[in-house]
Amino acid sequence: MLKLLAILRSIFLVFIVGYTVRATPFIGEVSRTFDEQYARCATGLGLLLRAAWIAIAWIAFETAIGWWLATRAARASRAAKLGVDVPKGGGEPPFAPPGHR
Repeated sequence: MLKLLAILRSIFLVFIVGYTVRATPFIGEVSRTFDEQYARCATGLGLLLRAAWIAIAWIAFETAIGWWLATRAARASRAAKLGVDVPKGGGEPPFAPPGHR
């Protein structure tokens, strides 16, 4: 699972870098009018904002997967220490023996 996440992380990194480079206006381009310059900047800004939100979504996804894997590993190590199967939770607690009178 960790190798798969590393591969997906690398693919995403290449994608987001390419997307951002494509959205960035080139320095060599000369705008003839203010309106043309504004239009190029507005278009580029929209694409850069989209790239930022895609990156934030990816970070949230990786964080959720990381927490899930961490809790799974903690549960497995706790079960290994006890030497028995640890119940996954839920259900009702066992009944207590009747009290003495």
